[in-house]
Formats: sequence, C-alpha cells, structure tokens
Amino acid sequence: MRLKIFWQIAFILILVLTTIAGDSVLGQVWWEEIDESYHYDLSKFNLLVLLGDDFDYHETVVIKKYWEDWGAKVDIAGVAPELTGHAWKVTSQGWDRSENRQIKTDLLLSQVNLSKYQVLFMPGGNSPKNLLAKDSVSVTRLIKQADKNGLLLAAICHGPHLLAAADVIKDHNVTGHREIVSRLSQAGGRVVNEVCVVDGNIITGNFPYFGTMAMKVAEKLLYPNGGGPSEKSPFVTNAVLKAIKERRSIRRFQDKAVDPNLIKIILKAAIWAPSPNNNQPWKFVVVRDRGVKEKIVETLVNQTKIAFEKRGYPSDAVKRYWSNLFSSPVHIFAFCDTAGVEIDKDWQNIDMLHCMQSVSAACQNILLAATALDLGSLWIGATLIIEPEIKKLLKVPKNFQLVSTIAIGYVADKSLPPVRKSLSRVLFYESWSE
Repeated sequence: MRLKIFWQIAFILILVLTTIAGDSVLGQVWWEEIDESYHYDLSKFNLLVLLGDDFDYHETVVIKKYWEDWGAKVDIAGVAPELTGHAWKVTSQGWDRSENRQIKTDLLLSQVNLSKYQVLFMPGGNSPKNLLAKDSVSVTRLIKQADKNGLLLAAICHGPHLLAAADVIKDHNVTGHREIVSRLSQAGGRVVNEVCVVDGNIITGNFPYFGTMAMKVAEKLLYPNGGGPSEKSPFVTNAVLKAIKERRSIRRFQDKAVDPNLIKIILKAAIWAPSPNNNQPWKFVVVRDRGVKEKIVETLVNQTKIAFEKRGYPSDAVKRYWSNLFSSPVHIFAFCDTAGVEIDKDWQNIDMLHCMQSVSAACQNILLAATALDLGSLWIGATLIIEPEIKKLLKVPKNFQLVSTIAIGYVADKSLPPVRKSLSRVLFYESWSE
C-alpha cells in the first residue's frame, strides 16, 4: 500500500512540475508532423529562407524538407557561407538544445534577387536577433522589398521579430513566441494566440507546429483565395471530429457560473457511453460549493507537500497549483459501481476493468460535450490519491470507486494545443511490428 501511494505521489509530482515549468506545448517531446496525406505540387515555386547564426535547426530543416518533398526549390540566404544552429533533442528532462549543427548557405544576402522567389521564410531561434545585430539595414530592406514585391512573408516562433523590425505587420493578425509578442504589438500587429495565422501575405506561426507552417504556405501559394485540402479535412467539416481535435485540457477558467442546463446536457451525453450488457455502472456527483472544493484542495496539499518540499518546492506554490485546478465553477466526480463485479477471482479483475472502461468512456463524452458547448474542461486524475477522503466528503457509498474528476467552466486562457505523435508511429496493421 505504501509503495502504491509513493508512485501515486511521484506521478502527481511529475505532472505538477511539468505544468508549472511552462505551457503545454513547451512540455512536449515531439514536434508536429502532418498525418493527412496531402500532396502539394510546388514544382513551379522558389522559396527563400533568411537565416542567421544560432538559428533553430529543426524549424529550418524540417519545414524546408516538406516544401522540397512537394517539389519546391528552396534556397538559404545568410550573412556567411556557413551558419551554426542549435538542434533540439529529447532527454528525460524534456527539450535540450545544446547540440550545434551547421548549414551551408546557398547565397549571401547581398546576392539575393527577390524576383526569383515567391516566399521569404524566417525561422526562429536567435537567428532574427543575430541577423539584426549583424546588418539590420540590409535585412529590413530585404524584407520590405519582398513585401512590396508581393512575396509571401512567413515566419515561425521568434521569426516574426524580423517582420516587426521591417515594419510590415501593421494592422495584420500575427502570432509568435511569447517572448516577442510585445514587440509585435509595438509594430502595430494584432497578436493572437494561435498555432498559425494567415493574414494577407503575412503567415506567422508558433513552435513546434512545423507541419502546419509548411502546409499553410503551400496552400496560400496554390489556393490564394482559400479552399485548400486542409480546409476540407473531416476534422474541420465534421462536428464530432472537430470537437475531438479541438478539445483541450484547460487549467485557467473564468470566474463565471455555468448554466445548470448545460451541465445536464453534458451529463446526458455522458450516459450514452457504451457499457457491458448496457449495465451503465456510472454515477456522477456535481460539486459547485467552494467550501467543499477548499477541503479537497487542503487534503491534496497535505498528501503531496512533503514530497514537494523534499525537492525544494515551496508548499505555498503547491497550494496555488491545486487551488487553480479547483477554481472552475463546476466539478464532476465520476464513480464506478463495483457492486456488480463478479466475486469469482478469475473474473473480478476483468469485470472491474470493464466497469472502469465504461465510466472512462462516459468521461470522454463529458469532455467532448463541453467542447461542443464552448466550455473548457480538465480531466483531473490526481484526485485518485485522496479517494477515501473524497468519498467521505461527498457521502459516497462503499461500493463505488472514483474514476475521475472533471473541471468544467468557461476558458480564461486557451493555450496552444499539444502536438501529437504521427499516426504512423503508433499504428500497426494485422500484427505488431517495430
């Protein structure tokens, strides 16, 4: 039992540290890949990459390769014949950018003839800052001329800093790394927190959405008035698939009450989940009372503060974390009725698994229904470590087991979506293969 509790607390510790370390995207260990089998014919197009030292290697190389695979001619222009960038790699601690890699440029900035190109692309890292430090006059003049010539100006992560420096984003919707959003605003850009934004000839995006950036540029070239393949994706046109893709784990909610009728609609969706023999083993407790939530937060803090304090993490910050998860106006506690689980030990584990699967499916319906109703949600698995206290507080009968707690409310701060592994990395046909 003690070992079980230890691993539960260790799991929560990892969860909290990951969350506090940064937003959900920065906590990922993959960059985005395009799963859809789009093929764009870019054989008639020439694209130019504007690059300085300490550029983001993967932003540059991965996006460039998409365009080359689609037939485009892609040149790299820089301030030197060879430039050094930083490459990301995955470690047990997340992202590590200590590895340097070199790229040979195809031409120097002074040799660029913009009439040959249809796109000017600016990756991030410290490339924008170093380009401006090296020769801001030539760099901004090049970008302004490209804009005047009608080229698509594409930039990702810190790259939009160059667009701001060249004064070409005024009255345009733009996005970029949070470190440069104030600079974008100062330059007259309308900053939005999106994966990728297309506004006229300006295309700006965020790390690590490499596939989306490549795709948006390709579609703007081939379908300048819209109507490209990505806009016809079932995950755009089909309401159910759209809700699945747009669902997010929200950790910041508005202090705004949720209409009880909406909660009923969400729970009606929950009970349409599948269950063995239609036994419907779920029960839900809806909690709005702040006093009850404060007791739950206090219990969670008491259960985890020792583990955090041993690692030098302040207990007041831990309390803020748990309090934040229980700041939404509504929490739904989902329970599984174990009374129907077979007594026969050979079947008990299987029946329990069936029961948990059914309630978990109902919980997924809750998340999707909330998304469809323009509400945010968060699946809080951490409450399992204080299940006895929660059951006592909510007066839950002995034969019911807690499966999940789900926060529901209006979104206060919608973060960028976490990227997913490519389907090809997790899918096998007929049998497992490496």
